[in-house]
Amino acid sequence: MPQRQPHSALAVWPLRSRHILNSIPTVVYVLATTAKGFPSLWVSDSVKRILGYEVEEALAPHWWIDGLHPEDKEAAVAKTSILMSQGHLVQEYRFRSKDGHYLWIQDETSLLREEFGRPKEIVGFWTNVTARKQAEKQAAQAHEQVVDSRELNRSSNRIAVRLVIAALIVGSSFLLLADKGALMWGMTIIALTVFAVGCSLGLILIWLVVKSGTRSRLILNSIPTVIYVLAITAKGFRSQWVSDSVKSILGYEVEEALAPGWWIDCLHPDDKGAAVAKTSILKTQGHLVQEYRFRSKDGHYLWMQDEASLLRKAFGRPKEIVGFWTNITERKQAEEQAAQAREQEVESGELNRSSDRNIAVGLVIAALIVGSSFLFFAAKGPLMWGMTIIALTVFAVGCSLGLILIWFVVKSGKY
Repeated sequence: MPQRQPHSALAVWPLRSRHILNSIPTVVYVLATTAKGFPSLWVSDSVKRILGYEVEEALAPHWWIDGLHPEDKEAAVAKTSILMSQGHLVQEYRFRSKDGHYLWIQDETSLLREEFGRPKEIVGFWTNVTARKQAEKQAAQAHEQVVDSRELNRSSNRIAVRLVIAALIVGSSFLLLADKGALMWGMTIIALTVFAVGCSLGLILIWLVVKSGTRSRLILNSIPTVIYVLAITAKGFRSQWVSDSVKSILGYEVEEALAPGWWIDCLHPDDKGAAVAKTSILKTQGHLVQEYRFRSKDGHYLWMQDEASLLRKAFGRPKEIVGFWTNITERKQAEEQAAQAREQEVESGELNRSSDRNIAVGLVIAALIVGSSFLFFAAKGPLMWGMTIIALTVFAVGCSLGLILIWFVVKSGKY
């Protein structure tokens, strides 16, 4: 098993250290601790690639404060006091890049102390988490639209059902008031039956309204990184070094991550073939970025973004590979939720049209029930029997259609 290289090995490999600090998708910085504040001592060259600023600009006094978004500035500055008391701080805020656009930055800082506990300096890391923030925002917006649309659909269906229930109650009441002569007992029984059904449905409706509840949402945010170094041999790529963060992110000890075959064995079966095949791109293009699922120590699969670069010797011969694993599981989940929400939004459009139809049908059915009951008050004379039969027929049809509509809405689960 390859032996783990101590962290001090990076100090004796200046070319590798410089490449890691400048290639990692993070800006590394060092601040001094003085009575007047935290002046910048050093910042990695990656500040140019990520934020667009030259190193000299980033070292200028007040550069950090001036670049903060106006709405985030007060909170970001105030939180620096936590660093002095707790020794560690992680916060997210918007920061203005050189081109004027604001990026979401995750700022993780640690306070280093001297031998007797006196503050020495601050080491920090800026990570661009804009893509994750945008995906989460889109997912949240799409989800809210779907929730609103579904609630509108349920509201429309409730209106249709209430119209039918009201018509059953009112229409049956008119039957009780009509003078039918020989048909009086039969009409009374029909009216009382329909009235009882309408009242029962009304009580069920009230119970459903009281029983209904609310929903809540929670989104967790974190994007960590693992740094690794691979040696290039005739048989492939052998793990040479990996940062301790492999433990906090994936759950493995460094020694486990350095074992032969560990990376391939942990790849998701559906992603393994493509991930392994793409490593050939490194030798031809010198750079590779890919995403795949990787099994953590607890058995769960995480989505990882793997960015690797090929370092070459003076005469262009491949020397070694330096790479970074970033946990993008939450970003992937947010993107998947956004896609699902967009599909549901399309479906909800059809639901809205369906609910509009339900209202229209409910109105027609209510009109049939109430209108037919008015026929019983018309002057009958010789047409009495015919009018009564027509009224009863229309009333029966209206009541039947009303009950069918109520059953359909309840069965759909969108009330």
